[in-house]
Amino acid sequence: MLDPAAVTRWIERLRLFFPGLDRFDKPDPDFDAGERDCKLEVATELRSALARADTEQQCVDAIHSALVKSNLLPWRAYWPMSPKGDANRERLWPALSDLARAALGAPEDHAAALEAFVAAWMDAVPKGSTDAARQIAEFLFLHIAPDEGLYIRHTVRQDLWLEAVGSKFPAHASMAETYVEEQRFMRAVRQAFDERGLAPRDMIDVQSALWVVHSYKEEDDSAPTPSLTRKAIEAAMDAYDAYRRSGEHSEVFDGFGEPRDYWVRSTRQRQERVYPTKPLIGFVRGKSELNGGWGQPGDAAAQLHNSGFIIVDSDDTPVAPPEQYDHLIRDADRIRLCALNYYIEPARESGAREVSVRAGNLAKDMDLQNAFPAICSALGGGKLQQLANVPAPAHTEPNPSSSTVFTYQLVTEEGHQAMTSEPSVKMPSVTNLILYGPPGTGKTYATAWEAVRLCIGNDAADPLRDDRDALMSQYRRLASEGRIEFVTFHQSFSYEDFVEGLRPTTETELADDDQGDSVASGGFSLKAHGGVFKVISERARLDTGNAAAKRLDRSRSIYKIALGQRGSQEDRIREGLDQSLIHIGWGDDIDWSDDRFDDFEEIRKEWNAKKDPKASGKDPNIEMTFAFRSGLQIGDYVVISDGRDSYRAFGRVTGEYEFDPTASFHPHRRSVEWIWRDDNGAERAAFYPKNFRRQSAYQLDPNLVDWDALETVVVDPNAQRPVEGARPHVLIIDEINRANISKVFGELITLLEVDKRLVVSA
Repeated sequence: MLDPAAVTRWIERLRLFFPGLDRFDKPDPDFDAGERDCKLEVATELRSALARADTEQQCVDAIHSALVKSNLLPWRAYWPMSPKGDANRERLWPALSDLARAALGAPEDHAAALEAFVAAWMDAVPKGSTDAARQIAEFLFLHIAPDEGLYIRHTVRQDLWLEAVGSKFPAHASMAETYVEEQRFMRAVRQAFDERGLAPRDMIDVQSALWVVHSYKEEDDSAPTPSLTRKAIEAAMDAYDAYRRSGEHSEVFDGFGEPRDYWVRSTRQRQERVYPTKPLIGFVRGKSELNGGWGQPGDAAAQLHNSGFIIVDSDDTPVAPPEQYDHLIRDADRIRLCALNYYIEPARESGAREVSVRAGNLAKDMDLQNAFPAICSALGGGKLQQLANVPAPAHTEPNPSSSTVFTYQLVTEEGHQAMTSEPSVKMPSVTNLILYGPPGTGKTYATAWEAVRLCIGNDAADPLRDDRDALMSQYRRLASEGRIEFVTFHQSFSYEDFVEGLRPTTETELADDDQGDSVASGGFSLKAHGGVFKVISERARLDTGNAAAKRLDRSRSIYKIALGQRGSQEDRIREGLDQSLIHIGWGDDIDWSDDRFDDFEEIRKEWNAKKDPKASGKDPNIEMTFAFRSGLQIGDYVVISDGRDSYRAFGRVTGEYEFDPTASFHPHRRSVEWIWRDDNGAERAAFYPKNFRRQSAYQLDPNLVDWDALETVVVDPNAQRPVEGARPHVLIIDEINRANISKVFGELITLLEVDKRLVVSA
């Protein structure tokens, strides 16, 4: 059946990569470590877990855990059966249990069992793939019955069959027939290896050998692969974007087909930030065929990883590099390159004079767990300074910590400190204008045109100069967007009106705890109110232009949520963090989903009727339920407390209230998108001065939240700085000469000089 010359080539190629391999039954440590040991470990754990499984769910959990731990199948193949997958569990779970029993049974029944499982998979999984079902079944056969069971990737089967048989792998009407054909092929390979003296121990050896033969790539040791520059990879991403839009570069990218397994994250902010590895390396290296994975130094993911790029899945979740490959960079070397590519060089490219890197953010980007000493050592060390051409950074305390921030002063390519009077956010050439003249000379109209020009630019504003209606329409639009503000000065106008001042208010304050100093007296309290100058300045500072917002929405509420007590209820906390949900136990076993419970009084009445007739509106079952179910809105933020003085996660609410009667604890739940997580936590005092109360759910006082400090932790250490592309804002002052200018501006009069502003180093 098999061409002897093809078998000879396979054995020669196998020994090229594993020169110490003489016979499989005389183990070669390198081959076993690279291809066999991990499969045996997965097989042992899988058989043990299946033996203990008393329910279908336990059986499925055992299979899913084995698939996740193994690297044989691409994750997309088994995602439908994962906790977040879209499979119909009532249909698929019995089929998986039947498949596991068949794998434990007679090998001659495997083909029929595979056929039945594929049918069940296609019935239970929306847009299911027959090949994914085949791979899952064969995975079980190989690991549970390695003497007779088999597993082979579609591409390996197609290519090696063509090489050894001389024709394409035959198409069969059923999966059972396909499996029988595969079985015939794999048994023939095993027999051929036996006849050549290799003595395979089982089908795991045969599968591993064929994978090596097909997928390992030779590298010319005399000509090492040069590292990839950030500029080259970003250019390849630009080319791939053009290919997706218009088909440009199709002669390069068409040959790679649909991306499957390995992706890389761009170092720039793009609409689509992840790209398949093979097409990019093919574009840069001028190759039309290559591996996308890690196995050899020349494989696409390995090249990108070793050049300091982050390998991810299609959802932009970092993929950990396999431990068994010595050619992959690790630890400090990788940390330095990733910091350079994803923080320092983008900041330098945007013209920033400095850039801050928070250890916890870099750890999240790279998916490094409990590695803060290594991260801080790499960020503060001399090797990164030499690599990035920067002086020694300043850093915050404590160091090392997840909250440690390293700030680098950026230098030019010539190596000199970048000292320029140009702001990093480009401003129009003239921004301070005084228009004067007698009444009727057109000051009002000229002011409107200048304001619009400053906002939209000379080219866009020029056609409006002689079209009053169009000009005023633009002016009103910009004013409604908050980009133009108007104020009239008068003799009594003061700093408190223009910048900030205390004003009396009768508004009831949120009482977060009993430790804060009250500012209330005689029925009113004094609160700081921003004047028109501060309001528009903040608006300009926080503007993100048309770029993807790297800001929090400061109009939203923030709720403190307690998922459980650290240590004693860690499982409850982990479930919320890992499953992207928040949950509380107050409210007992009542389902509060009905729309009438939007109203606080309806919640109180229901609790009185069903649980406690004497309970007042201060009962925590009523208060917490209303806050969690009705007060908290989609789009609001939640901070997950870790005691009274720290927090360990921050997220945005994405789902309405849900009641889960099957939950083993806290049946009242809502889905959340986590913006930031850190098991080491961060200090509450940096953004909120009052201790977290012990209540499970309540709204933080919006007047006390320091959004800037919060954003530097949960969004970006540079969040306080205006972003590149922020749009100009204009403040028009009418009758400026009627007020006492020094009284109105105070010390801020220096801001009339451009080099004294936030975006410029004085």
